[in-house]
Parts: sequence; C-alpha cells; structure tokens
Amino acid sequence: MKKLILAATLMAALNLGAGAQRLSVGTNCVDWLTLGTMNAEASVSVARKVTIHAGGELNPWTFNAGNQETQAQLRQASCWAGARWWPWHVYSGWWIGGDGRYSAYNSGGITGRETEEGDAFGGGIYGGYAVMLSDNWNLDLGLGAWGGYTRYTRYACPLCGVTVDQGGKTFILPDARLALQLIF
Repeated sequence: MKKLILAATLMAALNLGAGAQRLSVGTNCVDWLTLGTMNAEASVSVARKVTIHAGGELNPWTFNAGNQETQAQLRQASCWAGARWWPWHVYSGWWIGGDGRYSAYNSGGITGRETEEGDAFGGGIYGGYAVMLSDNWNLDLGLGAWGGYTRYTRYACPLCGVTVDQGGKTFILPDARLALQLIF
C-alpha cells in the first residue's frame, strides 16, 4: 500500500511539474502588419507531442472612408480551431498541423477599385518551427495555406454598390506566421 501511495504521489508531482508548460497564448505579427489585423491564439497541450489551438482575428478598419477614389479596406472577422503535432515535444522545434476556418470578409480598393465581400469556409495545412526565446517565450515561425469555398458578392468600387458578380467559388490562399507566444 505504501508503494502505491508513493507511486501516486510521485505521479501527481510529475504531472504538476509537467503542467507548468501546457498552455500558450500568442499573436501573429504578420497579421498585425496586414493593415492592423488584430489577432490572438490560445493552445493547450493534450499529449507530449500534440497541441490543440483556437484563435481569431479582426480587422474593422476602413482607410480613406467615404472617398470614392482612395477608400481601401481588408475588413474581416475570422476564427479557427485545429491541432499540431510536434516530433520532439510541444512548444519546441518543428511542428505540422491543420485547422478548420471561417471568415466573414470585405476587401477592396487595395490593388484595384473592385471590392469583394462574403463568407469563406475551409481548412488549412501548415508547418513551422518554434524557437524558444526563454522558459516562457517562443517565436513561432510557420508557412502554409488555407482553402475552401466562399459565397461572395463583388462590387465595382468600395462605395458605389454596383454589383459586378456574385456566387460561389473555391479558393486557396497562402498564410505566413511569425508569432510571439507566452508559454505557461
């Protein structure tokens, strides 16, 4: 009985110690550089080599609002949830992962006058590397793509409201990650 109690106590102590680095919160600097897209992601370790994560991003900004010739926006509200596999152990070194995504968007006036708004559903595949900056901070680098299906309406300009096209289409978009993470 003493051995069983000792073993249970040791397992509990190891589990508490291992729990010190089981959670993370972070933000992707690349998204912030994309016209100020605010974003956050949280993840939790569910095994030595597996984490699950969920996050979102929001860009409510319209630049030069009301000016027919120069108004531009990359507005969106997006959310995602997925998993990562780490060959070494969580929050350290290489990782691969995937997620499911949803995005409501309105973008236009950046490379041309046409504006598109819609709802996009899909999934992504990613790979990357987490650089341990300290015991509690990581720099997470990653590349990937997400694709799926969008229902959209395209307008001649950001303000005029003249519909050019509408319907549904498939898409694939590249995605880059340079995230600063706080590890708990």
